[in-house]
Amino acid sequence: MRALSDDEQDPDALIFGSPTYMGSVSAPMKAFIDGSTAAFFAKAWKDKLAAAFTVSGSPSGDKLHTLTTLAIFAAQHGMLWIGTGQNPGNNDDTDAGTDNENRLGSFIGAMAQAANDSPDVTPKAGDRATAHSLGERVARAAARWRHGAREAEIAA
Repeated sequence: MRALSDDEQDPDALIFGSPTYMGSVSAPMKAFIDGSTAAFFAKAWKDKLAAAFTVSGSPSGDKLHTLTTLAIFAAQHGMLWIGTGQNPGNNDDTDAGTDNENRLGSFIGAMAQAANDSPDVTPKAGDRATAHSLGERVARAAARWRHGAREAEIAA
């Protein structure tokens, strides 16, 4: 996990990602969170958009706890949270069900399951599509947010 570079200090949105490890964020993500105190006290990320994704080896793996940790982290920074905006996928226990977007049924952020297979086959297509959809949703929201800020500056 690295700190944001000078070029990245004023983003419109931040998408946080962490594996779910032992039921929570990974140690490098926790170090990033702990290292964000300067941004916290400066309110550097206030009113920025935020979202998150996580992956673990099992379908649950306590991924919700990881996403909740990241949402609270964003809220502490005064950020505005963007969820998936998706209904749960039509879930079933067959391999065909792994192609459904939001197959794990998360609203707060993108969840994925990755077995110990090749990265070419895991996470499954539906999980990758869910993450892609979340990224697109954040990008659209950031464009609207940026456009609204320009409109507010013009009106002022």
